[in-house]
Amino acid sequence: MQPLINGQQSPRPARDTLFGWRPLWWQNKLLRAAAKNVGLILTWYFFSTCLSIWLTQLLGKRHGIFGKGPFPAPLLMTSLQFAAQNLMARLVMRCGLIRKVQDKEALSWRQYAKEVVPNGVSTGLDIAISNYSLSLITLSFYTMCKSTTPVFLLICAFIWGIERPSWNLAVVVAIICTGLIMLVAGETQFNLIGFMLVMSASMLSGLRWTITQVLLQGTDAHGKSGGPLEVLLQLTPVMALTAGACSLATEQLWYTLPRSPYFASPSHLLVTGLVILFGGAIAFLMVWTEFTVIAETSALTFMVAGTFKEIVTVMAAVLFLGEDFTLINAMGLMVLVSGVIFFNYFRYQKSLQTDLGMKKSHSLDIVEEGRQDRGHHVPPPGSPSPAKATGLTNVILRGHPEG
Repeated sequence: MQPLINGQQSPRPARDTLFGWRPLWWQNKLLRAAAKNVGLILTWYFFSTCLSIWLTQLLGKRHGIFGKGPFPAPLLMTSLQFAAQNLMARLVMRCGLIRKVQDKEALSWRQYAKEVVPNGVSTGLDIAISNYSLSLITLSFYTMCKSTTPVFLLICAFIWGIERPSWNLAVVVAIICTGLIMLVAGETQFNLIGFMLVMSASMLSGLRWTITQVLLQGTDAHGKSGGPLEVLLQLTPVMALTAGACSLATEQLWYTLPRSPYFASPSHLLVTGLVILFGGAIAFLMVWTEFTVIAETSALTFMVAGTFKEIVTVMAAVLFLGEDFTLINAMGLMVLVSGVIFFNYFRYQKSLQTDLGMKKSHSLDIVEEGRQDRGHHVPPPGSPSPAKATGLTNVILRGHPEG
């Protein structure tokens, strides 16, 4: 975003066209960015919690709407909502509410097949399986099981050689697994199939967010693939096809839909369509804010915020849906969340070390270029560095002029 005022700014509060003034802290870029990110995260909390409660109310075996019982085809509903999200994203872009990213690089078919299709398939499977599991287990148990995603992130990282095993990460995995065991032991309405489904969704969740960050923030090989809505436009067709294929393969639509009260008459069909559209609108707003959080921050910040969001969701399930939450559940949740916090801390420490290494490498490049400009001999790679260069590197890293 371009600054509104260039050069020196007046010490008095900046004027605002709506309220007439802004507080002094608003002139600080870091505080503005922090306030923006906190606002995005809180908005994401709101829509995510609303969507979770709405899905449980519609799909849960003890719920349903208008006394009709649970919706008979969760995967079909998920596919239709993906299609609705695509239409909503196109409508928002067409109305000019959100502008396209001007410097976006168009994806080739090869890049689309390599990046978008795996992301869309994994995202579609993750959300579809998650929604289906809500028809078998409680929202609080689902949320707590979904918190085990870091374990599967680490397993995939170990298999692909991205992460090296360490005792710290082993402790994290042990803590999260201990919390999961306590959650299963304390669940009063345990369903094995639902548990297996939500754990499968957790495995897919780590994969989909890793690829999502590549699409949103880019890599060294190519730029990012546009803003959050543009990424949503790319992903939702693949997501809808994936969930739709799963629905056709497993839900026997030709048998279940005609016998369901949700499709018993034209009026029921209209109400059902509006209900699905309403859920799609909530999901669209949630995914929009979700992708925006990742685009504005990082997947790590998203995961940290997600840890606390899960606690909020569990509390909402207990308060608004009357779900049971035993002492063992509470202890298991505390253990699991502590493991996730440790995981995020170790990842944050590693990212700091990586950034410091990049800064040191960049500083050494500056030193060598400066010595070449002054006619000094630059030692070949691998030879001992002179003391002066090392001292200058430290000065550059500290941000002080050379003494």
